[in-house]
Amino acid sequence: MKFVRKIPATDKRLSEKLVADGWTKIKEPKNLFTAILASIPFMIINGILAIFITIQFYNPIANIFANDSFSIVIDLLDIIYFIVASFILIIVHELIHMIFIPNFIKSDKVCWGITLNGGFVATTEKISKTRFIIISIMPLIILSILLPIILGGCNVLNGFIVFLIIFNAMASSVDILNLFLIVFQAPKNSYILNNGFETYVT
Repeated sequence: MKFVRKIPATDKRLSEKLVADGWTKIKEPKNLFTAILASIPFMIINGILAIFITIQFYNPIANIFANDSFSIVIDLLDIIYFIVASFILIIVHELIHMIFIPNFIKSDKVCWGITLNGGFVATTEKISKTRFIIISIMPLIILSILLPIILGGCNVLNGFIVFLIIFNAMASSVDILNLFLIVFQAPKNSYILNNGFETYVT
């Protein structure tokens, strides 16, 4: 495992070797920008799911009607809190991805980093289809489904935490896009290998 400053580029020689060895490249977005655009429907669905879960425990709209008042106050300290919390959330999100990669600590094929576009985890390890699905979906499940249920049950949810939970859910849209691409294009019991922005199955 190592920290890198940018998303690893596609290794063309590795791509050629994979194809020669019988791997098949899946149909997928060619870069991060097109992946984000393609994931917008999942962004909306994830956000709605997170809102539905959180309002079971914390409903600011109901509070507004109950108090007959509504006000928003944002100061510099709130902005700093949000920036710091978002940065921590990105790190935690990526670490959750990483801990589900087999042998991630000792592997020299696993790397992670943070860019202006967000965090990322990359690996050229061969991963089973089931494991790939688990790696992709776990940050959404842990941070935007299980966490609000636990915090809501403890009655400690507030607007700031709810915002971060929804933010994480919507930011997981590319993860869910990748999950669906693998679910529908990778055969049962197949293996997945990532090479930059290219994904291969066998």
